[in-house]
Amino acid sequence: MALFAQLLKVKKRLEYSFISRIAFVWSDYFMNFMADLCKKIFFRSLLIFCLLAYFNCQAQDLIPFREDRLWGFKDGNGMVRIQPQFQYASKFSYGIAIVAKHDSLGAIDENNKLIVPFQHQFLRQLDSSEFLFGHRAKYFGEYMMGVITAAKQVKIPAEYSHIYKRNNRYVVMQQQDSIIAKDAAGDVRAMRTFYGLFDTDGRMLIPCKYDYLSWLNDSLIVLSDISSHNRQALFNKSGRQLTGFEYMVFGKPAENMIKARIGDRYGFVDHSGRVAIPIQFEYCEDFTTGFAMIRRSNKWGAINKAGKVIIEPKFEYQQAKALIEKYGK
Repeated sequence: MALFAQLLKVKKRLEYSFISRIAFVWSDYFMNFMADLCKKIFFRSLLIFCLLAYFNCQAQDLIPFREDRLWGFKDGNGMVRIQPQFQYASKFSYGIAIVAKHDSLGAIDENNKLIVPFQHQFLRQLDSSEFLFGHRAKYFGEYMMGVITAAKQVKIPAEYSHIYKRNNRYVVMQQQDSIIAKDAAGDVRAMRTFYGLFDTDGRMLIPCKYDYLSWLNDSLIVLSDISSHNRQALFNKSGRQLTGFEYMVFGKPAENMIKARIGDRYGFVDHSGRVAIPIQFEYCEDFTTGFAMIRRSNKWGAINKAGKVIIEPKFEYQQAKALIEKYGK
């Protein structure tokens, strides 16, 4: 009997172990199944939410429409949000639209609140808080413009023929012309453009008197002056002049060096305008991996950033280039 009872206990333990294993396997399967299901439900819900948000946003966009001779705005569902009342209406950008009344331009928000009064002949958005504003110039399609904020603060007076914003600065241009002939179509003009620079507070950094302006990078500018026979100088975007006007051309910065030319010779200046490598070569290429190709007596060699000649200029171009690649390794 004792033996039988012992065997029965063993049997029950085995049955319990078997059932436990089956329960564990099914439990694991069930948990994986539920996790999978939850993921699917979550991602489907997220997709539906995104679609609803997208279509809702689309429905909220205000679209200009014309009724008879006046313009108003509808939402994406075709419901009129701003009644037709304008001679002209642009699309909304940054929540603001340029509109016209009584032959003058102003700006409104999506609630038809007046942001810029109707008193300008020229008005265009620069960004969410600033506008180009101005009046017509002498000739058709030309304007004198400045910069005004949504708070109606004039940053730059309307004295310029064109203004654009770059690298947190305003580049301004003034156009000077002289009439060289007249015909049935009107005046034939010779035109010159002068460039200057303002900061974002409306402070003049560089007077509008240079006949060429080009950005080398986010902080360096090249200017040329007709009084210096169109030679160029390097400035920073704070308006500080870094070099004299003896340069013919500057290259794009490469590895903190700027190729520069005086007369028929080339060398390098650094970002402060200091001559880093004397202007002495017939030609040079930009620095790459610490080396620059140079040419003397129509033969090619190479220098490093210290200006030291590491390959004597006595090779053909491709030979010198191959030597640089080998030297760099």
